[in-house]
Amino acid sequence: MNKKDKNIVVREKLMTQKDVVFTCGIKDVLGRIQEYKVHGHEVTDEMSYCIVENDNLFGKSMNVQKFGPTCVTLYTFDMLNNKTTGKIKYEDIKFVEPKVEESNSLKKLPGFLGTEKG
Repeated sequence: MNKKDKNIVVREKLMTQKDVVFTCGIKDVLGRIQEYKVHGHEVTDEMSYCIVENDNLFGKSMNVQKFGPTCVTLYTFDMLNNKTTGKIKYEDIKFVEPKVEESNSLKKLPGFLGTEKG
């Protein structure tokens, strides 16, 4: 698969899959790789997208201006109405597999030794 085809696959996945989590190599203050999520909502018969931090309900977010052929263009406004823009290249995006919690079936069986909480 060449670079152009990979960009198309990443773009379509970001635009169509719900709650897809990705990283783009950006680290936070503690040196951890930041995870982001794309949210889409319909506004007046047109889809509008934003990218938010995955682990924070009220974290940082930016609106998506457009999904271009090589990158996604983002924008936001601060309190003084100054516009800030940014771009994330599709080649920098790596998708994160969802974490699956394994449950212990023995914890659900009442009366068995070692399954009750102390």
